[in-house]
Amino acid sequence: MMMANELPEDLVTQILLWLPVVSLLRFKCVCKSWYALITHQNFVRKHVLHNNNNNSNTHLLLKTSNKTMDDYVVSTISYEELQISPLTQPLPPQYFRNDEPFGEKFSISVVGSCNGLVCLHAYDTLKVVIWNPTIRETKVVPESPAGYCTRIQGMGFGFDAKTNDYKIIHFVSMYEPNFDDYVMKDVKEIIYQKEVYSLSTDSWRKVDGTQCFISETGPMAYTTGMGSWLAYDHDQDSFVLSFDMSDEVFLKTPLPDNVTEQSLFVLNESIAMVALMPVDERWREIRYDIWLLLKVGVKDSWNRLFTIGPSFARIHQPLGFWKNDTMFLNKIDNGQLFLYDPSTKQMTDLQIHGHSNSMQLVTYMETLVSVKGGNESEE
Repeated sequence: MMMANELPEDLVTQILLWLPVVSLLRFKCVCKSWYALITHQNFVRKHVLHNNNNNSNTHLLLKTSNKTMDDYVVSTISYEELQISPLTQPLPPQYFRNDEPFGEKFSISVVGSCNGLVCLHAYDTLKVVIWNPTIRETKVVPESPAGYCTRIQGMGFGFDAKTNDYKIIHFVSMYEPNFDDYVMKDVKEIIYQKEVYSLSTDSWRKVDGTQCFISETGPMAYTTGMGSWLAYDHDQDSFVLSFDMSDEVFLKTPLPDNVTEQSLFVLNESIAMVALMPVDERWREIRYDIWLLLKVGVKDSWNRLFTIGPSFARIHQPLGFWKNDTMFLNKIDNGQLFLYDPSTKQMTDLQIHGHSNSMQLVTYMETLVSVKGGNESEE
C-alpha cells in the first residue's frame, strides 16, 4: 500500500476535498505535509467552494433556549432528512456575561451564517462574536469606535468574494447621554451611522449610505454577497435596504403596495418577504402572503408566490424556507417546528421543539475557515 507521502499532492488534495471537517481535523495528525496542506488557506478556500458546489456539507443550525438551564443552545439539523442531532452545544457564553451585578441575561441573536462562520450579537449591547462551531474557534469583535452612547439598530454578516474577507455591517444610532425617552424619538431626531467591520484587518470604518431606520421585525436576509433588511425613512415609507459586501454600496427596493408587518428570508438565493395581512378589516383573521424579489432595486419585480392561512397564521410564525418553496413554521405557544407545503397546504410536525420566542433557523455549512485574528480564542 502506498504511504501518504508517496501520493501526488494534487491527488491527495482532490481526495481530501471530499471529506467532512471532522475527518480533516483528525487527518492533520497523519504527517507534517498533510497538516501543512489542510491548514493552508488555499485548501480551506477550495474546501468551501467544493461544499458550496455540491451541498454535501450543508446543515440547518437551530438556535433556541434550553428549557431546563435557561441558556441558549444550538443544534444541527441534516438538510436532506431534517433529522436533528441528539447533541447540542451552548453558544459561547463567556463572551456574553453581563457585567451588571443583578442584570438580566442577554438575549443573543444569530446575525447570520456564512461559509461556516456564525455571527452572534447580544441584543441592546455592542457585544458581537464571530464563531466557528465546528472547529470551536471564537473571535470577539472589538466594539465600534462610534462611542458609548450608541445603539445598534441593525446588523448583517457576509463574505466579500473580491478580497476573500468576512465583514459585519451595522447601523448605529448615536445620541446624547441625557437623551430622554430615546425609544420614542422620531427617526429625524437621531444621528445614524453605518460602519463596516473587516475580519482581515480587525477594525471598523464608516461607510456612506442613505439616512434610514432599520426595522426590528426580523434579522438580515443574506443572499450571495449581499445583506438585506427592512427599513424606513423619516416619512415612514418602508423599503428593502440591501448592502453589497464587495462594492460597499446600498440599494433600495420599494415594497409592493398595501403590504404590512413584513419580515425577510431567503428563498432559492433570492430575497423573500413574508407579509402578515388581515383577512377582514378588524384583523379577526390573518394570513401570510409570500413574495419573492426577482431583481434588487426594482419594485415591479416583486412576485407574490402563495398565501398561508388564515387557519395556520394566527398560531404559527415563519422561520425560513426549505426546498421547493416549503416553509418552516414555529408554533407560537410551544416552539414546535413544522414544515408547510404550499402545493398541498399540508403541515408536517418535525418533532423538534424549543422556545418559540428565541428560535432561529439558519443554513449552515461545516468548514475549516478560521476566525483567528487579533483577539481570538479556542474553546
